[in-house]
Amino acid sequence: MCLKYSNTVTPQPHNLLNMLQGLLQRTCVSALNTAQTLFVRQKHAFDRAVLKPKVRCHFPKPREVKRINVHGWETRMATPEGRRVLMRRILKGRHDLSH
Repeated sequence: MCLKYSNTVTPQPHNLLNMLQGLLQRTCVSALNTAQTLFVRQKHAFDRAVLKPKVRCHFPKPREVKRINVHGWETRMATPEGRRVLMRRILKGRHDLSH
């Protein structure tokens, strides 16, 4: 038996794995805490977002119905002139083609 190498400690695979897991967990927990403090807003008692009621849908208002009936997609596609309007808006690069 060689006594020269008996005093050196070689890391065991399971000890190394436990050490890496602990390091990873500490890193993840600290990153998570940092992200929570940066991105999570504390709710205040007078915060308007908390006190504001849900938004109700009031569609269709009479003018909106007329707008959609006159300028809507189905009406534009129903006639050759309407298709020409849509093609002109496509070629111009408009994001909204119709109502």
